[in-house]
Amino acid sequence: MLLISISLLISAYNLDQTLADYFYRLQGGAWSWKNSWLAENFFHKGGRNLSLLLAFICLLLLVATYIETSQQHHRRHLLYLLFAVAGGSLLISIAKASLSISCPWEFARYGGSLEYHPVAEQIFLRNGAGCFPAGQASAGYAWIALYFLGGSYNSPWRWPGLVGALLAGLVLGGAQQIRGAHFISHDIWTLAICWFFSLALYLLMFKKS
Repeated sequence: MLLISISLLISAYNLDQTLADYFYRLQGGAWSWKNSWLAENFFHKGGRNLSLLLAFICLLLLVATYIETSQQHHRRHLLYLLFAVAGGSLLISIAKASLSISCPWEFARYGGSLEYHPVAEQIFLRNGAGCFPAGQASAGYAWIALYFLGGSYNSPWRWPGLVGALLAGLVLGGAQQIRGAHFISHDIWTLAICWFFSLALYLLMFKKS
């Protein structure tokens, strides 16, 4: 319900174009920061690599539970975290490839060649490069699984985990919006997909515990 409400607000107040217009004007009527070192290497590649590094650390910890049997009670929790992060990111990638929705920079309004259409209409047009949902933001939002992981331990650390994942997704998604790669609605849907996937997997793996 919240997701639908936010989507309707974005549509009603035309927030996708409003924010994109602002970022575009800020850069002098072009995506001047698109290939800047900070946007491309630090946020785009750096954020993705950091997420992969964290996933690799989780994998090592999982392997350690098979070596040190006294830690095997953490095995299911680590499996959950890996599956939730990887699964959420995979869902985003599949949706991007399947829906073929445009990036802002593809529209004539922002220096491209396509006529602008809202996301709901683009689903049927299928003439974009595949920019929805937002893949880069998922490098942060996928770690919302930390909140549910903390819940499985009944740990207060679930709240810092949630805040950290939300902030990471917000920063990485915002950096892509500034580059002209995504609208804000793309990020909202990425957040929703990661949240509901992590929740569903949590219920599947821990509900009967």
